Amino acid sequence: MQLNKPGIYIHIPFCRHKCNYCDFYLITNLNIIDRFLDNLKKEIVISSKFYDGSEFDSIFIGGGTPSILSGKQICNILDVIYNNFRISEKSEVTIEANPEDFINNYQRLSEVEEAGINRISFGVQSFNDTELKFLSREHNSHQAVEVIEEAKKHFENISIDLIYSLPEQKVESLINSIETAVNLGIPHISAYTLIYEKETPIYNSMKRNIISKNEDKYESELYSIFSDKLLQSGYCHYEVSNFALSGFKSRHNLKYWEYANYIGFGPSAHSFWNGKRWNNFRNIIKYNINLQKDLIPSENEYRLSSDEMKTEFIMLGLRSKGINLENYKKIFGSSFKDEFSSQINEIRERGHGEIGTEYFSLSEKGYLLADEICARYF
Repeated sequence: MQLNKPGIYIHIPFCRHKCNYCDFYLITNLNIIDRFLDNLKKEIVISSKFYDGSEFDSIFIGGGTPSILSGKQICNILDVIYNNFRISEKSEVTIEANPEDFINNYQRLSEVEEAGINRISFGVQSFNDTELKFLSREHNSHQAVEVIEEAKKHFENISIDLIYSLPEQKVESLINSIETAVNLGIPHISAYTLIYEKETPIYNSMKRNIISKNEDKYESELYSIFSDKLLQSGYCHYEVSNFALSGFKSRHNLKYWEYANYIGFGPSAHSFWNGKRWNNFRNIIKYNINLQKDLIPSENEYRLSSDEMKTEFIMLGLRSKGINLENYKKIFGSSFKDEFSSQINEIRERGHGEIGTEYFSLSEKGYLLADEICARYF
């Protein structure tokens, strides 16, 4: 049973260079973009027949670096979506962007807006130049501020990503990045801890003891500072890693946390539809070959059992607003409060959560332990 409208994710796997902490599937050969876009449009068209009657209310173009694309290329992708899917009139249409794609070329912001984008999410990561250099980013803090100021002339709905818990990161540096974002009036902020993914340059540096990962206690302290500062500034902490001013929660992000259906297009994109998960090939050659044969480029299709769906529903709910008690009963036919009364009581006694008439949700203290709570109690 689906209680929310589904969303569409489009993966653009191209970047000018790969950042030292990134393990997403991406390609730095920009010469094959046009061929990829032809196949992406084909995938959208041949997939659409499976979703007749469904109305979507969010489109998210991620990557990679989608802002590499021209306004015309973005517009063409969206045209194919609108011509083959039912899209709600007031849908959220997001594109991820790097600040450096607009430096000294602010006209591109107009082109992105005119292409049909109404929300832009910048991968700023930090407003500290030393930290940006460590992360191998191609913009500096001054350029990030300038681009955001220009973007505000075109977009009301702006988001940025910030990364915290960098090696030797000082509290003062984190606070400066947070305050810069708040003073810019950015309505949506995502806070991600630096993760040392295997096979990335930053992971290899850690293994060779060139850099050191922060202790969990210090990482938790930085997270608490992040949360406290934004809550004091009027932001709502609506998911473990996401904060928004009133009216600016990411509709597409909420698809994942509220267990809504979503479909993904492009190499490595994931989909979830009525209890079934699958992903596209994480290889653009294999992706292109399948589409040239008019085949859906997907693999690893898996139907979740009722117990697996229940576990996912709980895990996703606890990482966001909480477990919607009414929706739980509609989907699973049982009362969450009755089924997990002992777990609820223990979590409450520890000060990690609270039960209300509509939701069972974690406290700010509980958010710090969300993964541990899910693993221990559910």
